Amino acid sequence: MLDQFDIKLLAALQQNSEMTQGELSQKVNLSATQCARRLERMRKEQYIQSVVAILNPAKLGFSVVAHTLVSLRAHTEGGNERLHRFIETAPEILECYSQTGDADFLMKVMTRDLDHLSQFLERMIRVTDNLASVKSSIVLKTIKKTTALPLQIVT
Repeated sequence: MLDQFDIKLLAALQQNSEMTQGELSQKVNLSATQCARRLERMRKEQYIQSVVAILNPAKLGFSVVAHTLVSLRAHTEGGNERLHRFIETAPEILECYSQTGDADFLMKVMTRDLDHLSQFLERMIRVTDNLASVKSSIVLKTIKKTTALPLQIVT
């Protein structure tokens, strides 16, 4: 169970995970020892899954983000296995969700350019003969992007 100090610690880490123990303890009004103990507990209990660097895609040459909807003809074990293996190993797929509604999967795909996106989609289509449709929408402008969870609504 998390208390308000735990929530404050998590919120501070979401803003800047490179804070020192001293900076963190000042931010949440706890001693450095208490902060360290709480952080260790939250890591063990998997409230904190990992600490990563968030890279700038444009600086690394990625200019296209697409949201791709994939619908299957049928839910067959073999066809799904091939598609799942492709999804898990394709570096262009940043996120993929099995969902309800008109499409079976929603993917967030990042590529260098439109030609790379086209090649990626062709590779995916070749993987399985079980695809009913593949529809991609290209992101023109990012309005909001965050990795921070809305901790203010955690009770």
